[in-house]
Amino acid sequence: MESTWETRDLPVLQTIVRVHDETGNTPDPSEICKALGFDDGDVQRALRALAQEEPPLVTKFQKVLTGRILGVGAPTGHARRMVGAWPTPDNLADRIIAALNQAADNEPDEAKKSKLRRAAEAVAGVGRDVLTDVTAQVITKGMYGS
Repeated sequence: MESTWETRDLPVLQTIVRVHDETGNTPDPSEICKALGFDDGDVQRALRALAQEEPPLVTKFQKVLTGRILGVGAPTGHARRMVGAWPTPDNLADRIIAALNQAADNEPDEAKKSKLRRAAEAVAGVGRDVLTDVTAQVITKGMYGS
């Protein structure tokens, strides 16, 4: 079976998050079709797939008896993390590693450059798990207080 995540479901979820962020409203399926150039059937299939995700990606789905989805609620934090609008411990760890490598690339002093490279390598290795745990704690404390 072919994956539908990258080509159908993710773009629909990204559109829901983007429109909600820009307007405070959520798009109805026809707006999603227009924004993405998708046909109604593809958008309905994507919305049905997204409606099954746990934890939920959207606060509610308005359905009729036929199963057709007429509207969607606001995106959840889970949806925002999936589309990259909010950080996850893993992507923060990746960003820190990338920043260390970039700092090394831009450092003219060879001794400092070497230290930055070693730090990036250490974090990317065994230290990445530790960094991921630490960033998870920072994100959680930032969201819920100490």
